[in-house]
Amino acid sequence: MDLMLRLLEPRVVIGIAVALAAVFIGGRWGGYAQGRYDLMRNPPADVKSPLSADIMKSVEARESAKLKGLHRAVSAEIAAAAANGFAVEKFQRLADGALKLDTAAYRPAAIERLNKLRLAIPQKKEGFRPAAAGDLSPDASEKPAPKRKAARR
Repeated sequence: MDLMLRLLEPRVVIGIAVALAAVFIGGRWGGYAQGRYDLMRNPPADVKSPLSADIMKSVEARESAKLKGLHRAVSAEIAAAAANGFAVEKFQRLADGALKLDTAAYRPAAIERLNKLRLAIPQKKEGFRPAAAGDLSPDASEKPAPKRKAARR
């Protein structure tokens, strides 16, 4: 009973309330203080430095080359489909239109369009025949595996 009366004293209740408020505030806004501290310790790189501009230019050129390579591959597949007798002129126009989107902002959309276009290109059906009853699977062999002797201990 004495313990209960001591826990209900105003200074104990205020202390518990302050501790709970500190835990709540730390959980709610503690990440903000941590973020500010990280930003102070590791400031962002200067975007206007000549070295960063050179790096950005080389990354831009590499991404542009990837898009142009994908366009060449899709155009080769379209040419192969045209050689097989399919009407694919519309596909080539769409591929050329996707190549015009070769800017940093539109490049992901252009890559997505070319990949979807690649899936839509008609292909010649390959001839298959049903397997005959006498055909063996390629991994089946006629000879059984040789028996091995156990090593002496």
